Amino acid sequence: MFNLHEQLISLQEGETEIQSDFSFDGIDNAVAKRTINSITDKLVVSGENITDAETFDKLMCFARDLAAIDPKLVARGLDMLVTGFENQIKQVASTLSTSGHDPTMHAEALDRYAFLFQWTIELGESTASKTRAAAGNSTQAKNRKRRANATGSSSTSSTIAEVVTGWKDKILELYIVLQQLLQMPLGRIWNSVPERDTFIGVFTRLAHKTMENPAYVKDSDFQMALFNVLCVWQQSYNGVYGLVTMVTQNLQHYEHLCEGMATLVQFAYEQYSGTQLGDEILRDIAGKSFSSVHDKAGAKNTARFLVRLSQLAPKTLLRQMGLLIRHLDSEAHIMRSAMADVIGHLTLYLASQEEQTEITKNQIGEYFDIIEQRFQDAHYLVRAKVLQVCQFVCSGPAKFPKRRPKLISLIIGRLEDKATNVRKHAIRALTIMLETHPFSLDGAELRISNLERSLEKINNELEEIASTTEKQSEEASAEADETASAEEEAGDSDEDGAATGGQHEFDNVGLSPETAAKAMHLQFQQRYYRDALFFVYQQQEAQPLLLQLLGSTNKGEVMEAMDFFVTAVRFRVDGAQEGIRRMSHLIWTPPTGNSNASDGSAEEARGVRTKLLESYMQLYLTPSEHFGPAENTSRITRNLISLTFGATLAELTSLEELIRTLMADGKISTAVIDKLRYVYGYSKRRLPPAQRRGAIIILGMLAQARRSIVTDDIDLYLRIGLGNYGHEDLVVAKYTCMVLQCLGSSRSRRPGAALGLEEEEIKRLPMSNPIFDGLQRILEEPRRDPEWFPAAEQALNAIYALAEKPDALAIRIIRAQTQLVQGLLKASKGSAVDEDTSMDVDGDEPSQGFPVSKLVDPWDLSRLLFIVGHVAIKEIVLLESVEAELKRRKSEEEPKRKKRASPSAKNSLNKVKGGRKNAAQQDAMDVDGASASDEDDELNQIAGTTEDEIGDIISAIRERELLFGNRSVLALLGPLVVHVCRNLGKFNDRLLTVHATAALAKLMCVSSAFCEEHLPLLLALLQRAKSPTIRANVSIALGDITVCFNNLIGENVHYLYGPLHDSDTRVKKTTLMVLTHLILNGMVKVKGQLGEIAKCLEDKDQRVADMARLFFSELSTKDNAVYNNLPDIISSLSMGAAAVNEESFGRIMKFLFDFIKKDRQTDNVVEKLCQRFRNSTDPRQCRDIAYCMTLLPFKSERSLRRLVDGLPSYQDKLADDAVYKLFADIATKSRSHSAQKQETKTLLDEYEAKLKEARAKATGEDEEALEEKLDVPPTQASQESDDEIDEND
Repeated sequence: MFNLHEQLISLQEGETEIQSDFSFDGIDNAVAKRTINSITDKLVVSGENITDAETFDKLMCFARDLAAIDPKLVARGLDMLVTGFENQIKQVASTLSTSGHDPTMHAEALDRYAFLFQWTIELGESTASKTRAAAGNSTQAKNRKRRANATGSSSTSSTIAEVVTGWKDKILELYIVLQQLLQMPLGRIWNSVPERDTFIGVFTRLAHKTMENPAYVKDSDFQMALFNVLCVWQQSYNGVYGLVTMVTQNLQHYEHLCEGMATLVQFAYEQYSGTQLGDEILRDIAGKSFSSVHDKAGAKNTARFLVRLSQLAPKTLLRQMGLLIRHLDSEAHIMRSAMADVIGHLTLYLASQEEQTEITKNQIGEYFDIIEQRFQDAHYLVRAKVLQVCQFVCSGPAKFPKRRPKLISLIIGRLEDKATNVRKHAIRALTIMLETHPFSLDGAELRISNLERSLEKINNELEEIASTTEKQSEEASAEADETASAEEEAGDSDEDGAATGGQHEFDNVGLSPETAAKAMHLQFQQRYYRDALFFVYQQQEAQPLLLQLLGSTNKGEVMEAMDFFVTAVRFRVDGAQEGIRRMSHLIWTPPTGNSNASDGSAEEARGVRTKLLESYMQLYLTPSEHFGPAENTSRITRNLISLTFGATLAELTSLEELIRTLMADGKISTAVIDKLRYVYGYSKRRLPPAQRRGAIIILGMLAQARRSIVTDDIDLYLRIGLGNYGHEDLVVAKYTCMVLQCLGSSRSRRPGAALGLEEEEIKRLPMSNPIFDGLQRILEEPRRDPEWFPAAEQALNAIYALAEKPDALAIRIIRAQTQLVQGLLKASKGSAVDEDTSMDVDGDEPSQGFPVSKLVDPWDLSRLLFIVGHVAIKEIVLLESVEAELKRRKSEEEPKRKKRASPSAKNSLNKVKGGRKNAAQQDAMDVDGASASDEDDELNQIAGTTEDEIGDIISAIRERELLFGNRSVLALLGPLVVHVCRNLGKFNDRLLTVHATAALAKLMCVSSAFCEEHLPLLLALLQRAKSPTIRANVSIALGDITVCFNNLIGENVHYLYGPLHDSDTRVKKTTLMVLTHLILNGMVKVKGQLGEIAKCLEDKDQRVADMARLFFSELSTKDNAVYNNLPDIISSLSMGAAAVNEESFGRIMKFLFDFIKKDRQTDNVVEKLCQRFRNSTDPRQCRDIAYCMTLLPFKSERSLRRLVDGLPSYQDKLADDAVYKLFADIATKSRSHSAQKQETKTLLDEYEAKLKEARAKATGEDEEALEEKLDVPPTQASQESDDEIDEND
C-alpha cells in the first residue's frame, strides 16, 4: 500500500527506494523516448495504470534522473504526468457521480501522482537553476544582467521556459486541472483528514516553490491559477493559517511577491469572501516591530504589501487600521512612509463612498490630522512621501476644501526643507493644489482684482438686505420687537469683514422665502470668494521661495518650480509673471542629459533648457483651437511683445537667447514675423510706445538667428527707427541700431547667432549708404534725454560693425561735438581753471551752476565725453579684429607664400581693410589723412611679417598712436577728459561727472602708458567720490585694467577689494561681480584677500550674500582653491581690527568647511590648525581655531591620530572652558559616525583620556570637579539626523 506521507519523508531524506534497475542516465535518447512513449500510452488509456509497479518505478526513475534527460524528453514526460493526472481526475469525477462505487479506490493513484509531481517539479526547478548557472558563457548569460536589473532579482530567477520548452505551461495546466479536483468532495476519497491534507499540501508547497520565480508570478493566468487553488484550500480545507504563514514568509524573503501577495488577499476577499485571511495577515504585521538597520528587506517588502493592498482592497485594511496605526511610530522610516501612503489611499476610498456618514467624515478628519502631523517627521523620505500623499489625495474627485488651507500652509513650510527631495515634492504638491483648486467660477481664474471686485459686490448686496431687514424690523409691531432685535444682531457684520468685506448671517426670521433664499445664496458666494482670496494669498506667499528654487542646483526642483509658474500664469495668479521672467535665465543652463535628481525621471533627463523652451512654447507660441490662423498670429505676436514690458537688461539678454533658440528651431512662423514688422511700422494712428518698442526688440532677437529678417525689409528700419519715429522715441532708435548690427559680420559674439540659412559673410557697407546718415543724425542731435546715451552707444556699435570706414565717420561726429565745447577745450590746455581734486560731488544733487559753466553746457560736454570714450573702446575692438583677420589670412596663405610675390600679400591686406586707410594711421584717427605711398609701405611690411610681428605692430599702434599720435583726435581730447576728472568738485553736475569718469576709464584701457600716468587719479576717484555710480564705474574700470594691463594692478590689488566694504549696496555688488569674474577666470591670483570676500557672506543685503556663496561654490571646483586659502581666510576673519564677531565667524566657517570633503584635506587642516595654537595667545583666536576643528568630519583614523598627536600644541589652551568644550564635542561627534572600527573607538578613548588629563593640568582641578563645573554630557553616540543624508545617494 502506497503511503504518501512516508514516501515524502523518504524523498526529503534522500532514501526513496526504487525496485527497478532501469535508469535514464546513460541510455540513448531513442531508448528513453520509447520508454516515455510506452508509459504515456498506458496513462492515456487509464490514469489508474500508475499503480502498476513497473510503470510507477520507471516514472520514479524519470523523476530521479531528470537532470540527465534531454530537455525535450523532460517536457514530454511532464506532459505525460499531467495528462495522466487529468485522466485520473475524470475517473474520480465519474466515480463520485455514480452511486455504488467506492471513491477511495482512487486515493492511491492520486497520491502516486502527487508524489511524482513533488519529486519532478521540485527537482526540475533545481535542475533549471543549475543549468542556468552552467550556461554562464552562453547566449542567455548575455541578457542576465538586463533581466536582473529589470526584476530586481538574482540571475537564477529566470523563467524555466528558457531551459525546458513548455515547462511553465504544463505546470499551469496542472493547477487548472487541480482546481477541478479541489471542487470535489475529497473527504469521500480519503478515509482520514491527515491523508487528504497531505495530498493537498503537496500542491500548496509546489505553489510556494513556483512563486519564488518572478517569471511565473508575472504571468497573470499562472498567478490566478495558483491563487484559485490556494483560496479553495483556505476556504474549504482549513488552510487559512497555513496560507497566512506562506504569505508572511514570502513577504519576509521575496521582494517580487509583495504586490502578488496583496493581489492574493484581494482575490480571496472578493472571490471567496475570505476576510479571515486578510485579517490574520494584517494582525501578524501589526504585531511585528521593524528596524531600519537589522530588517531592511522585511520592512521594505511589508511596506510595499500594505500600500498595494490599500489600493486593491482598502476595506480589508480599514478593519485592522486600529492595530496597524502603531507603525506610524516605527523605527523603520519605510514603514512610516508606507502608513502615510496607506492613509492617503484609505482617505480617497472613504471620500468616494456615496453615503457619507458622520463616522466616515470623522475618520477622514482623523486621517488628515495624521497626514498633517507627519509633515514634521524626522526622516526626509517620510516627509517626501507625505507630500506625495497630498498630491494624489487632492488630485482625486473630492476637493476637501476645508482641509486644503492647512495643507497648503504645511506644504509651503516644506519649501525650505533641508532635503532636495522634499522640496521637489513640495513644489509639485503646490502645483497640483493649484491645478485642482475648487474655485471654478469666473472661468477658474484667480486674479485678485476680479475676486475682490466680486466679493465687494456680494458684500454690498448683503448690506442692502441687512438694511432692508432692519427697516422692516423697526416698523414691525411691538410683539415682533424681540424677533426684530435678533435679526438685527444676526445681521451685524463679523469681525472678519474688516479685512475681506462684511459677513452677514441671517436666520430667515422676518424674511420672505425669496429674500431668505437669496441671502443664503449670497452667503455661500461670499464664503466662496473669501476662501478663493485666501487661497491666492497662500500662493503668493510661496512665490518668493519658488523664485529662489529656480536657482537651485538640483534639476528636479528647478523643473518643478517651472511647472508651478506655468500653471500659475495659466490661472492668472498675480505675481506669477515674475517667475516666468526669472525662468528665462535658465536658458544659459548647459543642455546636458544627466540629472542630479534622486528619482532620475525621464522628464529631468531631458534637461532644464528643453523644459524651458517647452514652457515658453506652451504659454506664448502654441495656437489655440478656438481661434483661426489670423487670430492666432495676432495672439502670438501680442504674447511675444508683452514679454518685453518692464523687462530688465538681464531679462532681455536671456530672452534674446531664448527667442533666438526657438527661431533657430523653426518654432516661430513667418506670419508672426510679418505681424511684428506690421506693428513696428504701423503709422495710421498713434501707437503706444511700448508696442513699437516691443516689436523691434523681438525682431532684433529673431534676427540673431535669421539675418534675412533685416535684409528683406531694410527700408522699414530706416524709415521708422532712424526716421522721425526713432527721433521721437530714442528707445526705438536704440533697438533699431541693434537690429541693424545683424547686417555685419557673421562672426558674432555668440556661436550660431545671425547665421540662419545664410552662411556667407556680409561685406561692409560703403559710407554713402543711407544707414550712416540716420546713425549720424542720432549722434549729432543735441538731445537732453538720458535715453540718448544708450541709443548713441548702439549707433556707434552699428557704425563700427557695418561701415567700410567707421573711423572717418567717427571723426566727423567728434568734430561736430567738439565745436560746442571749444572754450573748455582751450581752458583744459592752458589750465585756465584751477584744478580741484576734492572730488566733492554728491551723486544725488541736481545739476547746479559751476564756475566753468559759462564755457560749456554740461549736456554738450557729457555727450562729447561719452562719444570719445566709446570710440576709444571700439577702436580697440577694430584693431583686434584686424589683427585676427591678418593672422587668419596669413595662416591660410602661408603654403602659397613661396609662389607669390609680396604685392599679393599687400592686396590681401587691402581686402581686409576694405579700401580703408592703413591700420596705423586710420585707427589713430588721422585728422589730415596720410599719403597712399606710406600706407602701401606699411601694408607691405605687415604682410611680410610673422604672426608675432603682426601682433607687435598692432600693439604698438594701440599703445603709441591712438592716444599719443600727433594727428590723433583721441590724443587731442584725452587731456580734456583728464581735466574734467581732476576738477569734479567744480563740474558739479552728476551726469557730467559720471560720463567723464567712464570716459577716463575707457581711455586707460587703450594704452598702458596713459593708464600708468592716470591710475592715481582713478584710485583717488574710487576713494573720494561721493557718487555711488562713480565708485561702481571705477570698480568696473579697475577690473578692465586688470585684464588689459595686469602688471599695473599688481601693486594696487588691494584697491580691487576695497569697495567690498562700501556703504552703498550697488558698489558692493558690482565689485563682487568684478572680482568673481577676475578670480574664477584666473586673471588675478589670490594672495590672502579671500577673507574680504568671505565677509560678504554675512552682508545685510541678501543679494550680496548670495553672490558670495555662489562665488565660493564655483571657486571650490578650481583645484582646491578654498582649501588652499583657508588658513588666510581664518586669519583675516579672526585677527586684527577688521575681524568679524564670533557669531559671524562661526557661520562663515561652517559654510566654507563644507567644501573640505577629502580625507587627506581634513588631515592636513587638522595639522595646520594644531600648529596655529602654538603662536596664538589671544583667547578669541583660540576659540575660533577650536571651533574650526569641530567643523571637520574626523571620519578617518588618520585625522583622529593627528588630533591626538597635536595635543601638545593646544593643551595649554584647554584652561578656557569654551575651548575645552569644543574639543570634547569633537569626540562626541566622532562617536556618532556609524560602522566604526575597534581601532577608531580605542583611539577616541585615548583622546578623551588625554584631553581630560591635559585639562586637569591646565586648570589644576580634578576630573570630577571639572565635569561638574562644565556640566559636560557623557560622550554618547547620537544618531545622525536623517536630513543630513544626501538623497541622491
